Amino acid sequence: MPVQLFTEAERARRNRFPEVIVYEDLVTFFTLSEHDLERLPRSSAPHNRLGYALQLCALRFMGFVPDDLRTTPPEAVAFVRSIR
Repeated sequence: MPVQLFTEAERARRNRFPEVIVYEDLVTFFTLSEHDLERLPRSSAPHNRLGYALQLCALRFMGFVPDDLRTTPPEAVAFVRSIR
């Protein structure tokens, strides 16, 4: 018989970004290398490229990609968006 370790509310809370990401973590986990930038899909729309970059950064930062990238804190989006 399967056992649930977390309630629905706990799973929802764990499957999203924290409300605030400190600057040091932004620099460490949300800085895109030249290799990362080369991997961004060139023919995609800008919002898709941003989403791809945020997924990559989330994977580094959290070890997984949240189901809903709309929970990404605005400072993280601005940080990734500012990198060219």
